Amino acid sequence: MAKTTEITRVAYDGAVFRIEFYVKQSGEALAEDWLESQSEALQAKFAALFAWMGDQGRISNERKFKHLTDSDQIFEFKADDGRILCFFFYGKRIILTHGFRKKGDKTPKGEIARGEALKREFESRTGR
Repeated sequence: MAKTTEITRVAYDGAVFRIEFYVKQSGEALAEDWLESQSEALQAKFAALFAWMGDQGRISNERKFKHLTDSDQIFEFKADDGRILCFFFYGKRIILTHGFRKKGDKTPKGEIARGEALKREFESRTGR
């Protein structure tokens, strides 16, 4: 796969936040690829959450968006059993790391660790 210089692709550009898919150096956008593999109904639910967060600046319903405790500032968008992890970044940006289907009550530690690793990778590529 060809290397890419593109580090993000815009998922939603709102009045308050720009929500972006992180694009790895390999060209993979894990969150975008996962989302595109889901049903249109689930894609629409995530699109609505991105629009709400992007335009309003917050989602107060923790069943839709929340900080993952014991993480390095990782948050999750939640729709049905789908999850997309993310973090806030300079310039009113929310960077989406990856998505998955949650099977139990708690977000798996491995998924949180993956989100944290992708956050560190993103930050090292941006120099922040």
